[in-house]
Amino acid sequence: MRWYKKLLAVLCVFGVIALFIFFGLRIQKVNVEGTEIYTEEEIKQSVFSRKYSDNELFFAIYSKIYGINKLPFVEDIEVTYDNMNTVTLHVYDKTISGCIKYMGQYVYFDKDGIVLQSMQEKRDGVPVVTGIQFGTFTIGEAFQVKDDTLFQSIMNLSQQISHHEINVKRIHVEEETISLYSGNVKVLLERKEQYDDELSALSSVLETTEEKNLSGTIDMQGFESGDKIILKQSSSGKQKNQKKSSEN
Repeated sequence: MRWYKKLLAVLCVFGVIALFIFFGLRIQKVNVEGTEIYTEEEIKQSVFSRKYSDNELFFAIYSKIYGINKLPFVEDIEVTYDNMNTVTLHVYDKTISGCIKYMGQYVYFDKDGIVLQSMQEKRDGVPVVTGIQFGTFTIGEAFQVKDDTLFQSIMNLSQQISHHEINVKRIHVEEETISLYSGNVKVLLERKEQYDDELSALSSVLETTEEKNLSGTIDMQGFESGDKIILKQSSSGKQKNQKKSSEN
């Protein structure tokens, strides 16, 4: 009967190990840090979408073999094991530079023109690019465009808008100009590759026009660093300001 007792002992040991793995290593608390695009619940559902992935052992195995399951606008996720049952997810969002509207969908792209995702939802704070013809596109690859110079202009504009945190709703491309629409203000720019000086100068101006609810046009065609920025107010905007002044 010795072999029977040994087998029973081995089975008991394996049973205890199995119980520890399935119950002792279960992730009970998840902290999410860093993301400004997704909610904590969206990140958790994506990361722990695989079967038994809420267990530290299975989660580590999945991560090693398949990598961490990420949402389209997430660049990377770092995992910190705080204790046996608690993990922290450090989320690094991708920079969404803009989007185009295509067949009822919004197609989002990053600072390099890589297509991130196509979806019906329009995300706040992301400018829509209009007036430019994009060719075929594939998720994870760059847009195919005929005019590469124009595309570089759009990319630089998008990067500068994101860098200076300027509220631009739409970027409209015409033959010789590119127009930015921020609140009730239209900004005219000449077509070129770099807009670092223009956007650096515009950031504080557009913040003021938005705070004061001003409307009109800013013509920055031919702008050079140090030039004064002038808002040519629309008639409706002037009337509103005059009304406010008389009330005060």
